[in-house]
Amino acid sequence: MRQNLFLLVCLASAIVFSSCASTRVQNLTKATLEALELVKQEAQRAIRLTEEKVNRQEVDPNIGKEVINNLEATEKKVDDQIVKAAQLEKQNDREAILKFAESSHVIIQSALTDIKSLNDLYDVTTFSQFETATFFPLGGYIIPQEKLDEARISMEPIVKRIIKFIGDHPNQRFVAVVVCSGHSDETPVSKESPLYKSLLPLMKNPNPTRQELNQKISELRAKSIARLLVDVIKVNEGLIPNPRLINYDIKWLGRGEAYPTTKIKDYTPNDKRRRVVSLIWNVL
Repeated sequence: MRQNLFLLVCLASAIVFSSCASTRVQNLTKATLEALELVKQEAQRAIRLTEEKVNRQEVDPNIGKEVINNLEATEKKVDDQIVKAAQLEKQNDREAILKFAESSHVIIQSALTDIKSLNDLYDVTTFSQFETATFFPLGGYIIPQEKLDEARISMEPIVKRIIKFIGDHPNQRFVAVVVCSGHSDETPVSKESPLYKSLLPLMKNPNPTRQELNQKISELRAKSIARLLVDVIKVNEGLIPNPRLINYDIKWLGRGEAYPTTKIKDYTPNDKRRRVVSLIWNVL
């Protein structure tokens, strides 16, 4: 894939060079068409890779859908240019060919930048998972003061990977999307417990089921982790070359008693492996 991207850079440069030499105008359409076809192939390859990442739970499904939509939009632009190329070959209009080459060059360069960034992103570990015991007391959803430092240390490797990626692409505008998902086991919450009393005002149902209570607990844990991550990012934001180019979209979701992964086949109702918070980050 990277070899193809290098070839694309060379082709894109050749298009610009050719457009400056009147004797080579006739070759512009062919060179541009070759570059556009390669961009289309790379976009299709990136779509397949994104689908694989989603299936392996390495990319959040909603983010994966947005990435694929962007890549398909690039494909559509390329297809439109390919149609124009076929028309220009019949017309043989020098001025129209030069304008076509210029507009195609903009599309190609933009696609190259986006696809390279995506490839670089997929080379980085963007998925992390933590047992809730790392952050929370049994049945709790607020990180205790005495565990905050330990919890921040757990977040630092993730933040460093995000900041390094952004630093490696200093002049690009990004949205860093972080999705925190909480999971729980099937342990009931006693109506006499302080936990139940603290959850009840947050529930839509005045007589919540076990599943609804565990869903809310998992959501609140994910929210606590998301807030902690934002705090750690802010502390380290001075390491980002152009922080004004970066926006953050932090999401938290409660998955409740849904299994954290389909890879494990022997979960039990009170399995501690189900009491986790997973975190996936992507940069768009």
